[in-house]
Amino acid sequence: MKPKEIIAEIKNITDQIIHKYNPQKIILFGSAGRGEYDKVNDLDFLIIKDDVPIHGIARMRELDNLIERNIAADLLVYRSEEFEDRVKLRDPFIITILKEGQTLYG
Repeated sequence: MKPKEIIAEIKNITDQIIHKYNPQKIILFGSAGRGEYDKVNDLDFLIIKDDVPIHGIARMRELDNLIERNIAADLLVYRSEEFEDRVKLRDPFIITILKEGQTLYG
């Protein structure tokens, strides 16, 4: 995909997540989050929402079934408490997302 198409798909997916899933926050991370569109082979979204299933796989399935997309996308869902706990623990994965990612919503 060309950068212009990737940017359009980011907006498409973000809009669907907002309207169909009602999250508190959406962060785009990975190569697209860094603006390196020439290196994008999928899109990575971190979504914060409190009223989600306990198990992570059920969370991803629930959201995956709602979102139509034209590129592979990883949709990671955390409850706000879980996310804050990982920030407090200085989880390197979460810290990198916060440093390099783009907040798209919330």
